[in-house]
Amino acid sequence: MTTRTRGLSLAVADVSWYTTENLFRELDDPDVSLLAMRCMDYVNGWRKGVFPWSPSCRQRREGPRLWTRDLTLPPGWMKRYPNLGMRPIARAVRQFWRLDGGSRRGLVMTYPHYLHLANQLAPEVSLYYNLDDYTLYWPGRADEIRDLERRLVGTSNATVCVSRLRAEELRAAVPEASKRIHHIPHGTPRPFLADQPLDRPADPPADISHLPRPLLGYVGTLEDRLDWELLDRLSVEFPNASIVIVGRTPEASPTSWYEKCSRFLARPNVHAIGWRPQAELPRYYQAFDLILIPYLIDHPFNRSCSPTKIMDGMGSSRPIVATSIPECRLYTELFEVAATREAFVGAVDATLRQGSDDGRAAARHAWARAHSCAAVAAGVLATLDLGASERRSS
Repeated sequence: MTTRTRGLSLAVADVSWYTTENLFRELDDPDVSLLAMRCMDYVNGWRKGVFPWSPSCRQRREGPRLWTRDLTLPPGWMKRYPNLGMRPIARAVRQFWRLDGGSRRGLVMTYPHYLHLANQLAPEVSLYYNLDDYTLYWPGRADEIRDLERRLVGTSNATVCVSRLRAEELRAAVPEASKRIHHIPHGTPRPFLADQPLDRPADPPADISHLPRPLLGYVGTLEDRLDWELLDRLSVEFPNASIVIVGRTPEASPTSWYEKCSRFLARPNVHAIGWRPQAELPRYYQAFDLILIPYLIDHPFNRSCSPTKIMDGMGSSRPIVATSIPECRLYTELFEVAATREAFVGAVDATLRQGSDDGRAAARHAWARAHSCAAVAAGVLATLDLGASERRSS
């Protein structure tokens, strides 16, 4: 790694996802000042109670080296009119960079469309932080997104993918930048790391304290990516267990997955308690006898994703049973990864027969502690210097 000669003023566009906000908020480097921006259109802003005149839409200092700012933008600012839509973001970044004119000007981009922002700002160092296969978000614009992404990867000092599959795909798509493309999975946010390994579950939050154990828990959005047939089978195979679902229930829709979801949620031992704030989630994870990651193995989103549930769950140190999606297969020594529904049910049964103690609580806790958001953020930042060195030598 090269030795830094100047500090770094790093603007992050953007931190609208909890995982990105958690990561960069925990960055602790005395040479780095950081602006965490949440960028949204007017409609989404109104839904969140954020308006152009809101205090959060002004640059605010939240720590010795941390500033935050919300930006509400016209509809179409990212995809249809990016050259115009990025201008308010560019002004906010320049204002931040002026705070310390002697520092290097850095930019983190979390969507391919932020290539337009980079073109307006011309940062000295840049990072593409890839969270997903974005062509799946906007399939009608897939070719455009691939083109933007390849150009962004090619011009950035470094690209970090939270999913190994995405890193491999981008190395194949942009071979000239392959040495600057890194796989760095999510970290464990500080609040999700238990004080010590938990061989036994912690006391549950009040809203689930009345439920009979064992508590089999899933935390996340209820959508078509889940294996609803598997979940329904679990509810039948383990009638004395309480299956706790923490997440917003979906609106009714005439789809097969929703019908399966509704059948599952109607089971007497299934308890869908709804959405809970991020700050409350660690207590649920730590209270579960067993954490479930029941994703469909062949779903395109699941193949290319890196579930935050992995590191959130490992921070609690409680046992995990997951389906065999690519990113989960990286952790077979730390928790159970099942290739079939039968294997998944068998892994749940075996863990419960062991008193919900699979003997790996300490190993999971140690892994989560070593891969905290603070540690991962430092690793992500290091790729910028590695990338700058690689580009000079190429």
